[in-house]
Amino acid sequence: MNKLEIFLLRETLGVVSENWNLHQYVNFHYSDIMKSLYLTDFPEAWENKELRKRIATIGANDYFNKWNSEEFMILESEEFDEIFQLTDKHLANGSIINGKRTGIPLVGGNHQLLFYNKNYVNEKPETMEELICTSEKIKKEFNLEYGFVFPTGLSYFILPFLYGYGADLWSSNSEAIPRLALYKTICLLKELIYDKSILPIKWEQTESNECFIQGKAAFCIGGDWNISGFDKATGHNLGICEIPKLNRECRSTANASYLFISKFITKDLYYNIKEFCKKFLSEEIQTKVINELYRMPAAREYVFNEYDFDELLTSSYKVYKKAFILPPKKEITHMYHVLADLLEPNVLISDTSENLTDKVLLHLKDVDSYYTNNLLKL
Repeated sequence: MNKLEIFLLRETLGVVSENWNLHQYVNFHYSDIMKSLYLTDFPEAWENKELRKRIATIGANDYFNKWNSEEFMILESEEFDEIFQLTDKHLANGSIINGKRTGIPLVGGNHQLLFYNKNYVNEKPETMEELICTSEKIKKEFNLEYGFVFPTGLSYFILPFLYGYGADLWSSNSEAIPRLALYKTICLLKELIYDKSILPIKWEQTESNECFIQGKAAFCIGGDWNISGFDKATGHNLGICEIPKLNRECRSTANASYLFISKFITKDLYYNIKEFCKKFLSEEIQTKVINELYRMPAAREYVFNEYDFDELLTSSYKVYKKAFILPPKKEITHMYHVLADLLEPNVLISDTSENLTDKVLLHLKDVDSYYTNNLLKL
């Protein structure tokens, strides 16, 4: 029997355990980093026209537009109605594009968090200035490699900074990224990465995670997918809080891990898709998702009682409840690529912050430029 072939980041669900009883419906193909999934693993699989008939991916709502926005099917068929009846409405709405459903939410969360190692520090910082001062003090006291780290090459992790400087990021009807908010964010990153060498240049998650896991940094900005690994690495002395304030609170962005299905999928796989989703959205698997992965439930009927879970999960939950989901707009997918270019080595010091701000804003307006140079061919 053919199975659904799902391509995803390893950190999205970890390596799915056999005892979850999902492998009878699907095969999982894991990528260690986003660059591999985005540039090689999924595109190379897509080249196989037979595989296109069985292929799917699991990821954030922008995955629908991640390649050339023509790979995945619209899920308006009545055959999927029973599945969407099982999902959290708020998360399900997060995949709606032009009034149509594009992805099935399986897991909630994906929000940015500040982690701190209680072996070095016991109090969470309230402001960014306090974080910088405290981390530099601890760095000297314990002879650490860095005071704090985060994946400085990934634009997802600077979104709370933009929000903290006044960019509503599509969470309201206000301008998504005002010039002043972008300018202040660029100045902050330039200062931390280049002027004061407080942060490393263009680190991926693997590098920042490893630095924190090895005890070479006291603080690390990451996501809820890091909780389990970080907790073990610190000897269960891990602290979690929201990203410290700038001009205002640095709200995290949240999302879900959605199942996106190839538009070329064959009808004989519909049964597998529906059974896989029903199983994943069952109370049994959703509870495993929470306890084993420290993620949030995506099932509509699941009752999350924070008093039933440990301190780490409840701390993450409090940040998640204040977070907002970015809509799956092409403008947002394009934004990730534009900001990623900004974070390339030495770009932040290649021109004045004023000129860089103007260049980024100009590039952000040219949304279709990315899709005219897409990576995949239909």
